[in-house]
Amino acid sequence: MKKLTRKLLNTFSLSFALICLTTYVLLVSMIARELEIPEVLPQLDVQGLQEQSLSAKERILVDVLLLPEVKKYGEILVIEYQDNTGQEKALIVKLTVFKALLDILFPVFALLAVSIIMFVMSGKYHKSKINSLLHGLASKAEFSAKALGKDVQSDLDMSHSSLMRISMALEDLASYTDSYQQRSEVNAFRDRLTKLVNRHKFLDHITEQLECSEKKQSKSGLLFIDLDGFKQVNDSFGHSFGDEVLIQVAERLKTIVRKEKLYFECENAELELNLARLGGDEFTLYISQLEDSEYAVNIAKHVLKELEKDFILGNKEIKISASIGIAVYPDSANTPDALVQMADVAMYRAKKEGRGIYRIYSPEMGSTIRRYHYLLEEMRIALDTNSFFLSFQPIIHVDGSAISYFEALVRWQHPVEGTISPAEFIPIAEDSNLILRLGDWILEEACRQMYAWHSAGMTKTRMSVNLSGVQLKHRPIFDWVMSVLDKTHLPPRSLMLEITESSFVDLSDDVVEQLNKLREQGVVIAIDDFGTGFSSLSVLANLPVDVLKIDKLFISEATKNKKYHKILHSIAELSNKLDLKLVAEGIEEIEQLELLKSLGVGYIQGYLVSRPESSAHVGSRVLKQSANHLSMTGTGVWPPQSSRVINTIAN
Repeated sequence: MKKLTRKLLNTFSLSFALICLTTYVLLVSMIARELEIPEVLPQLDVQGLQEQSLSAKERILVDVLLLPEVKKYGEILVIEYQDNTGQEKALIVKLTVFKALLDILFPVFALLAVSIIMFVMSGKYHKSKINSLLHGLASKAEFSAKALGKDVQSDLDMSHSSLMRISMALEDLASYTDSYQQRSEVNAFRDRLTKLVNRHKFLDHITEQLECSEKKQSKSGLLFIDLDGFKQVNDSFGHSFGDEVLIQVAERLKTIVRKEKLYFECENAELELNLARLGGDEFTLYISQLEDSEYAVNIAKHVLKELEKDFILGNKEIKISASIGIAVYPDSANTPDALVQMADVAMYRAKKEGRGIYRIYSPEMGSTIRRYHYLLEEMRIALDTNSFFLSFQPIIHVDGSAISYFEALVRWQHPVEGTISPAEFIPIAEDSNLILRLGDWILEEACRQMYAWHSAGMTKTRMSVNLSGVQLKHRPIFDWVMSVLDKTHLPPRSLMLEITESSFVDLSDDVVEQLNKLREQGVVIAIDDFGTGFSSLSVLANLPVDVLKIDKLFISEATKNKKYHKILHSIAELSNKLDLKLVAEGIEEIEQLELLKSLGVGYIQGYLVSRPESSAHVGSRVLKQSANHLSMTGTGVWPPQSSRVINTIAN
């Protein structure tokens, strides 16, 4: 449009300039023509008049009109000339110019009329082009507005001007743009599934709030909420059910925020900045004004109570709970990230101590988490520097003390702290998945050692290696074990794999099938810590098992408690009827050994037999025994301490 308007103005300016130039030329021409026949012009008798000089303006006028010698008498400008008789005469300039103007009046008006007509026609032409362009723009603007969901008013039809249509369409587009910008800002700060504030916006918010709390010298609190059993919901019913659970959890937390008046008033009513989903099944709730920690505890109890209620999904009722960690500003931490982290630490403590409960952060928890991360980093270094080693504890037959198995137990020799207990570093390894690297090394090293003993004559002894639930989920068990056996040349019948009863409960059908394939190759499968899981009998009935290792709790209690004695007796009978070998762990007293003998338990393991020993000590003790005995039996003997029969509990 600007281009067309500029073109129209240029045309008008050019036409006006041409008219002015033509008029000037005609005027000068007509004056010259009049001067050719001066007799027909009015004459002035200048006799007796005094000549005066021309002013500057008059001189300019004379020069512009190209007049001959002009003189001034009084106030009258004249042009003097001699007629045919030689007589001096004078023409009045004004009359001469006026006569010339009269002569050019018609052609000038004709030219002006033509110019006006041309200008009008050009204007109409350009207007039609502009209207055509505006019409197209109006249609595009209306189409864009409708495409974005903004219907242009029905009364703005073709009868209205294009500019009005464009104006209304642009207003609709501007309205949509404003709402779209607001929605974009909301979506940028909001979790797409639960519609709660996301982690980044939440941290920005509590950063501002902590600054206010610092100025007011007031306390605030943060609840870190993690769902218990949510993974089982996803595994059992699918992720769509899990998503619906998260949505319902978010709604319940919103209700608590409203009831307890914990909401944060802001310009955008769609966002509740004090409540956020950090990711997965983790939520946070910020309490801006905290008189004391008891108030935060009451909120946590309210949350636990709400989340313990059944979740209705279609025709299914799902039960979950939550573990909550509470951190208080500035007692627990004084920065947003640290406050969330400390609440997270308290939440993990709640999970370890039973789940479905809350815990308030304390400095002792901080030292625990620092110890956790310290050992985690040290374990990574230890794996790279081969700081781990294996010890071997024999499992013997109660009759004759023949060695049936050696259990490979990993040990960590730290360069500064010395030997670190497996009870401390194995859970960290499992939690961080470092157990995968460590487990690869343990299996290969144990098989390599057993192959050396096997080659030396211990052909009837097996090496027992513990597997964690993490390895069962992340390793292709059959291919992994068989590749290690091939690499170390150890026969499959010389290997036993120990799996805790709790890990057996969560085994997939694929893993069960792979364990069956290993059994077909000769690998023995054992249940470790039998009696402490949740589905002991179903495990025995449905899963591939060859050996039961009774948890040491039953052994230690059976000599003092009749009920444990009866349970132990039942386990012994059950294993005998199912053709399962029974191993008793944690034998430390002679009375325990005699009791196991009386119950018919065939194999024992514990400090009464031997502590875990180095490979060198095992070799020196077993391989130096009678070569004939070793070649005939394929194993050595490892007798326990002298025993004496007890008769207290058995009766």
